[in-house]
Amino acid sequence: MNTAETGKIGEELAARHLRRHGFRILERNWRSHRHEIDIIAREKRTGTVVFVEVKTRTPGSYGRPADAVDRNKQRFLRLAAESWLLSNGGIEQPARFDVIEVFLPEKTVNHIVNAF
Repeated sequence: MNTAETGKIGEELAARHLRRHGFRILERNWRSHRHEIDIIAREKRTGTVVFVEVKTRTPGSYGRPADAVDRNKQRFLRLAAESWLLSNGGIEQPARFDVIEVFLPEKTVNHIVNAF
């Protein structure tokens, strides 16, 4: 399995996890210029817009998946999220950034709420 296939499986598992936990998926793989947000969802209970970065790891991968969301990646996600908010109702909406770690082949999902 190549990295694109691994990522696609991880994103599908993450989306399924979010739906099961009361989120409505608004966008998947949303792009703003060079930056991409894996999943944009709305938490039904609070109405919060959640920008989700999905990181998937297979056996032999180094470190925790969330460690790959470094300051540089966070900056790009913030820029893309700001662009999405401006084009979808304004930046006054409550919003946050979550990271979902997916571990294969176990299909284990770890949802880190308000990751940064």
